[in-house]
Amino acid sequence: MSRILLLLYLIFSILNIYAEQQQMETLVLITKPCLLTLLSLWFYLQLRPLRTCDVRFILAGLIFSIGGDVLLMLVGNGPKNEDFFLFGLFSFLIAQVCYLIGFISFPGAKNGAIAQKPWQAWPFILYLFAIMGILWTSLPSSMRLPVGVYSLAIVSMTTAAYNLRPLLQKEIFIGLLAGVLLFVLSDSMIAINKFMGQTIRIPYPRILIMATYLLGQYLIARGVVRAKEKSKIQV
Repeated sequence: MSRILLLLYLIFSILNIYAEQQQMETLVLITKPCLLTLLSLWFYLQLRPLRTCDVRFILAGLIFSIGGDVLLMLVGNGPKNEDFFLFGLFSFLIAQVCYLIGFISFPGAKNGAIAQKPWQAWPFILYLFAIMGILWTSLPSSMRLPVGVYSLAIVSMTTAAYNLRPLLQKEIFIGLLAGVLLFVLSDSMIAINKFMGQTIRIPYPRILIMATYLLGQYLIARGVVRAKEKSKIQV
């Protein structure tokens, strides 16, 4: 069953990226809600029953990402209403907070890399100032606070993921961190493409945004599953 779900996730990902690039509205509306639904179900089946806080919050993050996907989809498809962008941003904000709590709740996180040496968070703080500095003058005044709060949330989530470095096997940590960074990259491209599209051209934005996002979400889910399996922590 698990392999079938991952195969379906791959197939629907390819179909969705193709539909996004070709602007096939009907196929986008069919495939996009299925993507994180399949990944969430796979994650649940791999770790059920979910008895610890960390895996519950990671699953919640995946589920709220479904809402974010659907709401952002409706900006350019279906009703084509820009109001859905803010709603989608809020849903992804909750997802980021869930991931953040999940990583903070990971067993041993109090002895993690950032917890022991807070100065190691400097690359993530630098990114926060850099992306907000790049976007600031192009952001409508009404969007500055929401985008700022979201940027802070995703940087906090990334920092919490990096904190797990000494707690995970190297291969698992690299995969998990790669997923988190791909998620950040995808969100950064969305913001730049939406608010600075006239000055900064991202080649094939629909393909790059969805490809990095879908791979990132998979690597996050897979990283947590592998960490739990390797450490034999009861979930």
